Amino acid sequence: MTEVPGENSIVLATVVARYSHTAFGQRCVAANMGPLRPRCRCFEFTQDDAPADMAEAILACNPGVVGLGAYIWNADTVRRLARLLKRLRPALWVVVGGPETWSDTAETDYAADYLVRGEGEAAFPALCVKLLKNAPPPGRVITPPPCDLNTLELPYAACTDEDIAHRVLYVETSRGCLGRCAFCVSAREHKMRFFPLPPLFAAMGALLARGARRFKFVDRTFNARLDRFHAVLEFFLERWQPGMELHLELHPELLSDAMVEMLARFPRNGLHLEVGVQSLSPATLEAVHRPQSPDRALAALHTLRKNTGARIHADLIAGLPGEGLAAFGEGFDRLLSTGIPEIQVGILKCLPGSPMDQAPPEGALFSPEPPYEVLETKELSFFTLQRLKRFSRHFDRYFNCGAFPRTMERVFATKSSPFEAFLLLSAETWEATGKSWGLSIETRAACLQRYLEAHTSHDAEDIARVIAGDIARRPRSVPGADV
Repeated sequence: MTEVPGENSIVLATVVARYSHTAFGQRCVAANMGPLRPRCRCFEFTQDDAPADMAEAILACNPGVVGLGAYIWNADTVRRLARLLKRLRPALWVVVGGPETWSDTAETDYAADYLVRGEGEAAFPALCVKLLKNAPPPGRVITPPPCDLNTLELPYAACTDEDIAHRVLYVETSRGCLGRCAFCVSAREHKMRFFPLPPLFAAMGALLARGARRFKFVDRTFNARLDRFHAVLEFFLERWQPGMELHLELHPELLSDAMVEMLARFPRNGLHLEVGVQSLSPATLEAVHRPQSPDRALAALHTLRKNTGARIHADLIAGLPGEGLAAFGEGFDRLLSTGIPEIQVGILKCLPGSPMDQAPPEGALFSPEPPYEVLETKELSFFTLQRLKRFSRHFDRYFNCGAFPRTMERVFATKSSPFEAFLLLSAETWEATGKSWGLSIETRAACLQRYLEAHTSHDAEDIARVIAGDIARRPRSVPGADV
């Protein structure tokens, strides 16, 4: 966007988790600034940038209004940045939006003149008009109604050549979710809303013509409606080019035969499917208001693995109400038995504004700081949850990275339960290294060697040969394979 310095200029800024991510929410707001758009300057900082350097870049524009996006991954940095801006320029209007504004302490945490809770495409430009006229509205918290998606300008034209070449491009075709899961902020909405497809297809066509190849759909439930599911995927399939990849989030309950047939038409590894399982305990699913049949969820994963060439990963959450270690382990083993290559084990978070935030489970204690992870439940002690957090990180580095497929088969076979086997490997890794992050391939190989020598009858040379073979064949392109 064109920068017009001066008291009437507007800066939109946020901090992305890493450079490969784009600030999608900020770009949506910028695209809808209307007559104010020529006055806007956008910054997408990273966690490597110091708040003072961010403030310097922002204040160099001499803005009248600064809008900051606060998310779970950048909350502390944005708090520090907002305070710094107000300390340096007390008369500057600072507005904070994003999911973190729903926190109970947001009004005191952020040195902001206004908080925007909810969608900002209409609310932020309207607020800027008033602030630039020195006619600030009363109160500090603005909670706008959901936007009419038929009237919004799409943000995709702002993608730069650098974005297309090196960053993931986010796309949304809908907002809201059919579910009412207690742990999810989407439960605040009572229905799904859908973007009109013709302008979306025009924008996607323009990006494809410029060389865009990787698209991540941020829809909570991409397969909510068969007609739109089919239309969007058919659009991309007709324009498919080598190197393309689409990332979709699917609800297993809604997966139909027609959807599987469509997914099966894509080239191998052209789709990355994220399937939200979360739990396989019926009582727990009921407690968090997630209508889902465990058997149907597992059947959906089997079907996807058998009939498509997609990369599949499933999400499982530890710490949900009513689920102890044994029940979680049983669900993990059932999920692993589907043969999917990646299981993302997450720790329950009590996100600001979610139903769980308003009514926490009995006996559950959550961290007051982002990412608001559960510390203790009625069923899981603090110490057990610490073990599960390390389990999650270690599982990424041993299994999900794809670096040790044959070795992991031997690890899982050391116990009647693969979950129990890996929990033991994780404990031994922690004891030997004191690390759950930053484990080199050599360190992991050494931990696997020690574990299998201690818990199997295989001789050391045979174990070393299997590990070395895995390392030689490991997928270099898989994130985490070499970290």
